[in-house]
Amino acid sequence: MNSILHEGSMYIGSQTRVITKKPTSGLDERIEEMDMAYKKVVSNLSANLATTTMNAKARYFHRIGVSGKGYLKMYDKIDGIPMHKIFHPGKSYPILIRHSNSLSADDDARIDARGASLKILSDEPGSNNALFDLTLKTGKAFYARTLADFASWFVCGLAAREELVKKFPHLREAVWNSLRNANSYAELHYYSNICRLLRFNDGQEMYVKFKLRPYDKSIGENTGMVKPIGILPPETGAIPRDENDKRPLLFLADDFKNRVSSPGGVHYVFQIQVRPVPDDEATRDVALDCTRPWDENDFPYIDVGEINITENLSKEESDMCEFNPYLKSHELDVIPATSNSQSASMDHGRSLIYEICQYVRNKRPLPESWRNLIEQSAVKVDLSCCPMAAAASLPKKQPQKVTLARTWIKIGEDGFVGSRAVVMPGVHVKNEGNLSALTLAMKGEIIRSR
Repeated sequence: MNSILHEGSMYIGSQTRVITKKPTSGLDERIEEMDMAYKKVVSNLSANLATTTMNAKARYFHRIGVSGKGYLKMYDKIDGIPMHKIFHPGKSYPILIRHSNSLSADDDARIDARGASLKILSDEPGSNNALFDLTLKTGKAFYARTLADFASWFVCGLAAREELVKKFPHLREAVWNSLRNANSYAELHYYSNICRLLRFNDGQEMYVKFKLRPYDKSIGENTGMVKPIGILPPETGAIPRDENDKRPLLFLADDFKNRVSSPGGVHYVFQIQVRPVPDDEATRDVALDCTRPWDENDFPYIDVGEINITENLSKEESDMCEFNPYLKSHELDVIPATSNSQSASMDHGRSLIYEICQYVRNKRPLPESWRNLIEQSAVKVDLSCCPMAAAASLPKKQPQKVTLARTWIKIGEDGFVGSRAVVMPGVHVKNEGNLSALTLAMKGEIIRSR
């Protein structure tokens, strides 16, 4: 009752919607898995970030960057993990990397968090398909456990954030430990913070986090760390450069390009950190908490391969690079969330927000489900620059003919098969009350036969 039946959908039951699938509207399983509160948070964040993206015509975070390409070569022997299809000894993958600052888009000398986004491409000859994308940053932890926490942090002011980190000091550590006074992108350690699910060849499953470190072991993970000068950094999140610092504005980008062009290029070691999947839900949520690093004594980093970057990308090519955290496979999966109070909501929710903003930035047609999500936001967004995506190339439906020539069975008032009845294709059910299809037939109502 009081419901709208959508064309192309299938419904079972009269009051409780058991099944609803519209293959022509491009449903996104990430949205379908969310409860209403979770959808609302994602809707508001998507609308906010999409608006800024349209106004700036650029990314919201990590706005400018420098990129290169090369390859990831897995070691011939990988100790500490079972055999895995992707992280398989001896395999080699083409790779793209993009380095950037978190918030500073005009001056590399600002003290800021630094990022390294990786795109791992298929090793099949002639294929340019991406296997998965990873977004890493300096600092072993993030300051928001859930997407709801991130949304609160995003909208509240510095005073409210300072009160929060007084109650939870580890969040303050996560913020300050992410900042770097950097001399080179190539001399920093980068962490995924958020973990994924690994499925091994023998069926075993483990949680995994990723790390990128310089090939030179003498470059420690604390390189470039800054000493806190207050409860939290300034409102901008990036501390201005020292007045005596005379380096060029984009010296980090220039340094990376020069290193890539030099003999040997830029060299990193690719590492993973794994742990068994806990049996109970509460312990799993603790393991997925991105504000608390895993104990490296219990879960040490494992060297799985080396990355060598040997070719620079142009500014235009770098700007066009898109990194989608939701790229996944059976062997390397994203951990889903249904509620914004779950730790997994950070990765699950941000993947959708990232992708929506990428489409908006590039003025690509938005799938209907994404547009509907944004339009439910409290923030009004002008999506005229992004037309509705056309339905996937489905075969055109043939027009249906309404005919009375078909024979159908009508069940009489006494429950026995009686005289013939006609069911007209393409006609909606008129269902008032908790009546089954069988009861409707007994009442002589018209039943939709699609």
